Amino acid sequence: MGLIKQRLQDQIEIVGEFKHIQIRYSDQIIEDGQVISSSYHRDTVSCGDDAKAIEHNVKALADIYWTDEIKEAYQASLENPIV
Repeated sequence: MGLIKQRLQDQIEIVGEFKHIQIRYSDQIIEDGQVISSSYHRDTVSCGDDAKAIEHNVKALADIYWTDEIKEAYQASLENPIV
């Protein structure tokens, strides 16, 4: 049997004050049904980035955690950063 390469979305976390969504992907090489190698990659979806949330299949979580209040606070933090 040959080698198979697959990417799995294996962990999703909600992090920080503005509820950013962090996704961990596991890239795996499989031979004869056994994982012989794996590595990890993370991506973050910032509050309010609906297009990226859809792309990473986490839009339902975004709808739950990104309330209007949190989106407004995040936008305000971008406009008035603390130096």
